[in-house]
Amino acid sequence: MKKLWIMGAVFVLALTGAGCGDSGNPMTKTAAAETTASDGTAQGNEGSEGTSSGESVQANAAAGEKTKLVVGNTGGSIKPAMVVLAHEMGYYKEEGLDVTLENISSLNDGLAAIDMGKMDVLPLGVIPSITFISQGSDHVIIGGTISEGGQAIVTEERKDEIRGIEDFRGKTVACVRPETGHLFAKNLCIQSGMKPDEDVTFVELDGFQSVIEAVSKGTADVGFVNSGFGQVAEKQGLLIAFNIGDVYPDAVCCRQTTSKAVIAEKRDALVSFEVANLRAYLLYQNDKETTIRKLMEFSGQTEEYVEYCLYTGPMKISMDPAKNRIQEFYEVMENNGDIPEGSVWNVNTAVDTSIYEDALKEMLRREPDNAELKALSEVFPKNNE
Repeated sequence: MKKLWIMGAVFVLALTGAGCGDSGNPMTKTAAAETTASDGTAQGNEGSEGTSSGESVQANAAAGEKTKLVVGNTGGSIKPAMVVLAHEMGYYKEEGLDVTLENISSLNDGLAAIDMGKMDVLPLGVIPSITFISQGSDHVIIGGTISEGGQAIVTEERKDEIRGIEDFRGKTVACVRPETGHLFAKNLCIQSGMKPDEDVTFVELDGFQSVIEAVSKGTADVGFVNSGFGQVAEKQGLLIAFNIGDVYPDAVCCRQTTSKAVIAEKRDALVSFEVANLRAYLLYQNDKETTIRKLMEFSGQTEEYVEYCLYTGPMKISMDPAKNRIQEFYEVMENNGDIPEGSVWNVNTAVDTSIYEDALKEMLRREPDNAELKALSEVFPKNNE
């Protein structure tokens, strides 16, 4: 089976340039590319039995021992904002964890590191994850990072001509292969009767800045960007035609990926990891000033940029694994012809929702009257049934 997913990896690498945060990504302190990578199969969705979630980790912490987790990130990216915030606020340490944020040059490197036992969690990417799972890799999706995020950009001259998917007929659309927004858009074009390469042409470029340049020069009529590049496009004189969330609400984007081996060895630590992330989520909801300041310090980005990424831009913080949304996106990719032949995809084994669920239960045990946690608990069954 491993041979099968390695062959799938070659397929993905042949198609993929940069990921949701490509070279020169303003979300990163360094110019690190999110390229291709894979996800995997899961451990099932049954909750843990016996010891309550995270108890062993907390017991070790009380004894002065902390469970180590290595988490990947591309440079100083704040796309995995709740992971960064939890780390910078010291929440991981308080939950009995020793978390290292390790720089990766690509999603492929991160998921390969997980496969080799050198990394535990990668909170970025979803397209390669689904592709590799479908080819039988050993990775597992256990949580969420963001949803939506994609934006369609146009010139001032085309702002009235291109307002939605129905206006794509006869147009050239610039995109970056692993960005999710253009795949949702392509699928909506197909559903509305357009044939790719005949009625609408999607042209894959090497990065979001290249998309901006193509639209600016008129070699593309419209382009899709992500990871804060909408703000960059606006500063360069372009306009946002629409956000992908306008035409596909709650469109899935970056997820958290681990492996069956990590789950078997460190499940309690992964629950504690999600507990810390949920604590960061509450801070994000209730203390905007501290959230922005901490992420500015980590990334070296401006207050305007961080606020755009977290509060006023198109990206939505999405902690829930959202198994149903992942399944929907798999079907989008399949319908678009983006899943290699021989798929062994099974969403029930590809996504383990129980780790996040246990973390959410632990947080509700601590704060039973918290409105934000109650809201997350209410939507969990709908997202993961």
